Amino acid sequence: MNYNINEQMLGFDRVLSWEGQVPALVKEGEHYFLQLRAPEAKKVTFTMNEEEFPCSREENGIWRMKYTVHAGIQYVQLKIDGVEVVTPLLPITYGYSRPYNYVALEIEAEDFYCIKDVPHGSVRREYFFSKVTGEWESCVVYTPYCYEKEKEREFPVLYLQHGHGENEVGWTASGKVNFILDNLIAEKKAVPMVVVMSNGMVQTLDGNGKRIVDFRLFEKQLLMDIIPYAEEKFRIGRTKKMRAMAGLSMGSLQTSITGFDHPGYFSSLGIFSGFVSDMIQGSPLDMVQREVSKNEHMKILDDADMFNSIFDVYFRAMGDQDPFWEHFDHDDQILKEKRINQIRRVYPGAHDWNVWRMCICDFAQLIFK
Repeated sequence: MNYNINEQMLGFDRVLSWEGQVPALVKEGEHYFLQLRAPEAKKVTFTMNEEEFPCSREENGIWRMKYTVHAGIQYVQLKIDGVEVVTPLLPITYGYSRPYNYVALEIEAEDFYCIKDVPHGSVRREYFFSKVTGEWESCVVYTPYCYEKEKEREFPVLYLQHGHGENEVGWTASGKVNFILDNLIAEKKAVPMVVVMSNGMVQTLDGNGKRIVDFRLFEKQLLMDIIPYAEEKFRIGRTKKMRAMAGLSMGSLQTSITGFDHPGYFSSLGIFSGFVSDMIQGSPLDMVQREVSKNEHMKILDDADMFNSIFDVYFRAMGDQDPFWEHFDHDDQILKEKRINQIRRVYPGAHDWNVWRMCICDFAQLIFK
């Protein structure tokens, strides 16, 4: 039997040793610096937003770089003499289809994602056998603090998806969705809900036996494997009214496709930094060799009255500096022409977790009301 429980998140071998190291991020006056000790190195760089920044060598073999991103979360890739390295002295998440470091500086005006002195829910990893892939898979599940106390209560459930190159840990590791919901529930701004986060980078084998990712398989896996497993294991609703779905980037497209193809499943849909039209199928991001999508899932938009009546909340949001803005604008025009009701938000930021945290914070306050 093959196993595919996403342990690739632990499968890296170039990790900077703790021994003899200095703090990776330091503040001096008003400025932050990234640094590490590598006395034998010839060159050290950090890459951010696909741009490589050199470090300067100082005393005792310490390399330093002024960190100019002053707030929020930012992926960083350490490289020593041309070799990419993960450092345990910075937080580690999963992005770009591998473990990745990031820097997270709190934004003074934003504390909605911070851990606070409120009742906290639980985050657990669950394993299930997938009929779709024929392998063991895993998902991450958040339950609110009251889940363990109110044994007779049935909770609504949000199926929440990550983006391309990420996996099921993203929304808790980088998105802090558990803390966001803890805070909203404590403030009575959101209904206590269960959140199921699964790996949308569904792996399968092509005709040559090569392992590839087929993002379109997630629709089938969600309906055949994930929802039945979650409903059997947890006290969650089994009706449309008690289910919602949302996702960021690739996960937003998976939400559009699944939600539009199966409108009887979800009461609300959240499209974060993403897509109504399928811009992945047939593109370089699609590992399966197939033609550009005909967007058959969008036929539901032809009947605006029906669409507007079957979804309680249809939420779309984007960062104002997002490189995919033209796709967001293109979908805007389609929805406007077809008279589709939506809640539309634009946040300051790009295609990153700073925006997606705001997306889930606002969306969570709208659903299951």
